[in-house]
Amino acid sequence: MKYKLIASDFDNTIHDGREVSPRVLRAISDYRRAGGHFVIATGRIFESIRKKMPLLDADDEVIACQGAALYSYKTGEVLERFPLAFDLAKKVVDFYESKGDVCHAYADREFFVARENDFSKVYAAYCEVTPHYLGYPLSEHLPNMPAINKVIAILPEDIIDTRLAEVSELLGDRAEVTKSAPMFLEVTSIRAGKGNCLRTLANRLGIPIEETVAVGDNLNDLSMVRAAGLGVAVGNAVPALKDAADLVVPPVTEGGVADLIARIMEE
Repeated sequence: MKYKLIASDFDNTIHDGREVSPRVLRAISDYRRAGGHFVIATGRIFESIRKKMPLLDADDEVIACQGAALYSYKTGEVLERFPLAFDLAKKVVDFYESKGDVCHAYADREFFVARENDFSKVYAAYCEVTPHYLGYPLSEHLPNMPAINKVIAILPEDIIDTRLAEVSELLGDRAEVTKSAPMFLEVTSIRAGKGNCLRTLANRLGIPIEETVAVGDNLNDLSMVRAAGLGVAVGNAVPALKDAADLVVPPVTEGGVADLIARIMEE
């Protein structure tokens, strides 16, 4: 096969909100039996995606936290880490607090929130990770975190694009600021991002980047779709990702990644 490594987003790319379809699961298994390497690249923290990995016949490496860290699923070991600098985390959390926005700071297996709120409760239930509600401003807790993988704000859809522009200007070229969903604004180190983590993984595996594939659905997948030898968007992807992709496959509800794998194996 020309393409030896596929990095796939999870939510809304292979997981439709209820399940990963049996057809996609079979395709992943077939690809790996043929010698391919299939990994998950997600914005979720490791503890969240770790609980989903038994559903998949994927390889051991996991790109998590928007590419802020590369993990071994089986051992939980951090293989590579690209944390957000403390001064940038403090600056953006201070900004969100000044606006009254809900924001979280993430480590490998847990995340921290100032106070209990409806946004965070819904997010935590979806990710199956219990948040730490601090009872005091998140900005005061940041010095206690040995590594800050990312900071996100959960924002109403009518203001998130304004915040994206504001935070991008605030942090400049030292951070990656992106959306992973209509309400999630994510900040990671400029050295993180799914694209940089994909390059790191390909190098570890001895696979040329030209022989990699990346597939996703949202703006947080843009860096890896651009980095890979073949960049792919599912049919339900945002327009900007489709524009950047080399190929668009059917949406997650139709098992588009299974079609992608079949095409790669046929070639």
